[in-house]
Amino acid sequence: MLQPHGLEGMGPEHSSARLERFLQMSADDPDYFPPESEEFAVRQLHDINWIVANTSTPANYFHILRRQIALPFRKPLILMTPKSLLRHPEARSSFDLMSENTEFLRVIPEEGIATDNPANVKKLVFCSGKVYYDLKKARTEKNLEKDVAIARVEQISPFPYDLVKKECAKYPNAALCWSQEEHKNQGCWTYVQPRFNTTLNSSRDVRLDIRSRVYDRETTA
Repeated sequence: MLQPHGLEGMGPEHSSARLERFLQMSADDPDYFPPESEEFAVRQLHDINWIVANTSTPANYFHILRRQIALPFRKPLILMTPKSLLRHPEARSSFDLMSENTEFLRVIPEEGIATDNPANVKKLVFCSGKVYYDLKKARTEKNLEKDVAIARVEQISPFPYDLVKKECAKYPNAALCWSQEEHKNQGCWTYVQPRFNTTLNSSRDVRLDIRSRVYDRETTA
């Protein structure tokens, strides 16, 4: 199910799909970190009641649709589709990312110069969907490419505990936060917050607390 989503103030096709409602009904225990194995991702998909995703690249959009067809079992897919990304100059992918030996990325890690010296990164920002391009633009304008790393959670539910844990471990000195375009009582925040804490508590190498680090709009009805 493709859901138009984006707080852009330009009519029904640019409005909120109430992402938080779908996440509230996801059968994903926020206090349970599944055992890590080679079948981690597939097992999660098998056990969940439906899949909720918010992709940010054409390649990942292609791959999640292809994966949906190729799965050996059937699960509903709820996919956020921001209309503003249809013609966004940076929302593009090369055909190499859609050829052989490529697949859907549940989390897209930082790909810029922040990865050159991860120990010096001061802030690790997780986000989902089109807000990534706003964050990237703001980071460039403020010359913070070396100080701020941005990771995209493309598959929100089931939550990619293993990959989030891996990203956090890359930046040992970074403050961890979540950023979203939605209001604080909407979007992903209430869903991802307890799952981030579960992820961090499962690792001896990463001890961060994100309870007070969220960047969003104020609560609203």
